[in-house]
Amino acid sequence: MRHTAKRGPVWPLVLLVVLQAGCLAETDLDEVAGECGPRDLTPECCLKQNPGQWERCTGSSELAAEVAPRAPSLATKLTAAGTAVAVAVAIKPQINSAERRGVELAADLLTKIEKAIEQCVREADREVNAYHFKGRSPSAELCNQLKLGERTTWAAYLGLFKHEQAWPCLRKELNKLIPEDRYWLHTRFMRNDREGRWEHLDENAVSQIVTEQGWKGLTGTIEPDIILMDAKGFIVHVYDLKFPCPETQGARWDWYTSGRWRDQSQGGVYENALQVTPRLVSPRYGVQPKR
Repeated sequence: MRHTAKRGPVWPLVLLVVLQAGCLAETDLDEVAGECGPRDLTPECCLKQNPGQWERCTGSSELAAEVAPRAPSLATKLTAAGTAVAVAVAIKPQINSAERRGVELAADLLTKIEKAIEQCVREADREVNAYHFKGRSPSAELCNQLKLGERTTWAAYLGLFKHEQAWPCLRKELNKLIPEDRYWLHTRFMRNDREGRWEHLDENAVSQIVTEQGWKGLTGTIEPDIILMDAKGFIVHVYDLKFPCPETQGARWDWYTSGRWRDQSQGGVYENALQVTPRLVSPRYGVQPKR
């Protein structure tokens, strides 16, 4: 959700550009459209200054697709324009096969990683609820009400921004536990039908597709929230963050209602693509057991 890959140095730079251009505020009735207030969350400030440009202001095309039409992310625009951006070299994710499989992380290390993920998810949930509801959790009635436009409910809106609040914490905490090149956040994979396999798309590949085909060129791709890799880059763990609204609803996998993966669950598509059983993470239940 800024750029489709994980690297830490890109987002602060993109964020700086967004802030210099002016950011967005919550669309409260007592605030003037286009102006930011002192309490504003950065993505909301950006959206207020750039109405409808969810991809640009949040960096997550997958989540943005649920709530608004696509617009090229600022990170993608910078890349397409040839702007130099310092990005840490990451191991290219490798998908397991019958012949080659990743080496599991040590049990104690994995426990620490999953506790860190849970901590960040819960912090993001608290921060966004504090911002909008003075710390209270939204009711089921409010979750189903429209927040923006004609189809953006509070549930979708809050889920999007809670993801955004989680990314900086996740980078900070994961960097304490594993090398920066051993994980990715919201990176993208595409099915290569000619080769009969799934492939990782780095930022340059995403930028090229968007430049040549528009965002429709990414139809059918997947974007898991967190992947962990072994030293050779093989994917060993996959996590997807969920922020149920209301929180009592519990976390569950969404089902595709249209497109290539119609009538398939998001978790099933992730598992078939990455050959790893993905796990859900939510504020109330933490990292859920494998199904």
